Amino acid sequence: MIKSKHIVLLTILIIFFLNFLFASEQNLTLFNEIIKANTGIKSLDAKIIQHIDTAEHSREVFAGRYIADNSGRFKIEYTSPSKQTVLNNCQALYWYFHDSNLLYILGHEKTNHRNPKINPLAEFQYKDFNEQFKMDYQGKELYSFFKFAHKFAVKDIKNDLNFNIKVDAKSNMLLSKIITNSAGMEILKEKYSNYELIKNIYFPKRIDVYARTSKGIIRNTTEYDNILLNYSVPENVFEMRFPANARKKYLYGD
Repeated sequence: MIKSKHIVLLTILIIFFLNFLFASEQNLTLFNEIIKANTGIKSLDAKIIQHIDTAEHSREVFAGRYIADNSGRFKIEYTSPSKQTVLNNCQALYWYFHDSNLLYILGHEKTNHRNPKINPLAEFQYKDFNEQFKMDYQGKELYSFFKFAHKFAVKDIKNDLNFNIKVDAKSNMLLSKIITNSAGMEILKEKYSNYELIKNIYFPKRIDVYARTSKGIIRNTTEYDNILLNYSVPENVFEMRFPANARKKYLYGD
């Protein structure tokens, strides 16, 4: 009788383990599908309006044209509140003020400067996921009228960071991504909304970013219009074309 009970218990444990393993594989497959769905943008050209709020300054509004590719390069030609050019060529970030002929340089010009891609889940795409990340599927939740979201908690073991991710259960589009440190402090929150289907790709026409800095929370709301996706960006777009006599100020580096 005792032996029979042990066999039954062992059978239950085996079934439970197999179900858990199967569910984990299903969840990882789902997460991989979501990553793929959110990493389809190779290039972007759009008009943007940015609303930036900081603890030190009242709201500032910027308007201009934004061009980016998936290598991390981008260029912004601001027309408001003044004419400014921001260029990131993956070596440094340059911010040029035309009226004052002043060029700020963030980073070392001779050092490879790694930058985030334009796809919101790209940090999970090109790595051996199981070596660096541990993913926990937390089920679905109702987030709008008859709309459900998948919830994931992803641990970045290498960098000791935690990602809380919500995606629309129907389209697999990212709704929010929150990054916290090992102490549980929120250091970055991104919210994606107002999606539009362009070239069979869902693109968020509004992105809200909340970033924690030493001086408080910075909020950046960017709205996109006249959007062009996945076209061949001319290489000369990312060339440095600043005046030779521009006054240079390095924010760090030599």
